[in-house]
Amino acid sequence: MNRNLSRTFFVGAVLALGLQQAVAADSGFIESMPQLKPDPDRAGAMIWEKPGLNRAAYTSVMLEPITIFISPDSEYKGLKPDELKKMADSFHEAVTKTLQPDIAVVDKGGPGVLYVRAALTDVKVAKKKRGLLGYTPIGFVATSVAGPTILLKDAVLEIEALDSANNERLFVLVDMAPKTAAGKELTWDEVNKTFLYYAERFKARMQAAK
Repeated sequence: MNRNLSRTFFVGAVLALGLQQAVAADSGFIESMPQLKPDPDRAGAMIWEKPGLNRAAYTSVMLEPITIFISPDSEYKGLKPDELKKMADSFHEAVTKTLQPDIAVVDKGGPGVLYVRAALTDVKVAKKKRGLLGYTPIGFVATSVAGPTILLKDAVLEIEALDSANNERLFVLVDMAPKTAAGKELTWDEVNKTFLYYAERFKARMQAAK
């Protein structure tokens, strides 16, 4: 490969990595964002893990309700509490079904309990026009015909895990690509599949550690 071309690819990769790190730090959901590295298992995802993390020390998980961050660039910022609750309940149900019965999902912290918090950031909302004629919805329709439409194509998934006994950070994951195949709009179902992917991988690694 031409040396100049190789240098261009390298610079491009460094810039992309820096951009991912900057975007990940913008939401403020994860405080004092650690230095992330590319996730070898998933393109577009970045991870950090506490050195020497002993997964075998954790036997159960406590899930914080997912946080939804509306993008400052969103043309509409109105979401009702019941709409947000539906999304949070969907996340909790999907992850719980994946982990149990192999890994218990509990509602109290303590020794051996991993506390997991997640957020979907940079979510955009469009105010849906009244009437169906000539209208093609984009993304996940959260409410009735006249309600808003949630656009997830630019969304970023952020996950942080802590030791619930001492609040020590154990790992961080930022996925900037919870995407569908090229050309398809991202729906809430597809985001749920991303949650399930990480839940399955988390369960497999905890079981392997045992």
